[in-house]
Amino acid sequence: MCIAENSVRQTICDPRFQGRMQAASTTMTAGVRPLAAAAAGALVLYLGVHATLTIGALIQLVPVALLLLSPVRTMRDMPAPPLRTALPSAREGSP
Repeated sequence: MCIAENSVRQTICDPRFQGRMQAASTTMTAGVRPLAAAAAGALVLYLGVHATLTIGALIQLVPVALLLLSPVRTMRDMPAPPLRTALPSAREGSP
């Protein structure tokens, strides 16, 4: 995990939801790994190692392109934290 990525996340996310946000991010990234491994194994069987590695390298360019097209590329300062809203805590209203 990149320190800059965590810093931006912590700045833009309400402190009450940072644990949930980090858990969701970890679950999504860790959950995709077995599927990616199975897909890579199937591609090796059907296309061979060279073609599979080429496809994998091309797929790695997708996040780079998304990052280059996003406003993150031009950020020079950390974004301002969002205004806190008056939401009731999770314990309010429970018996």
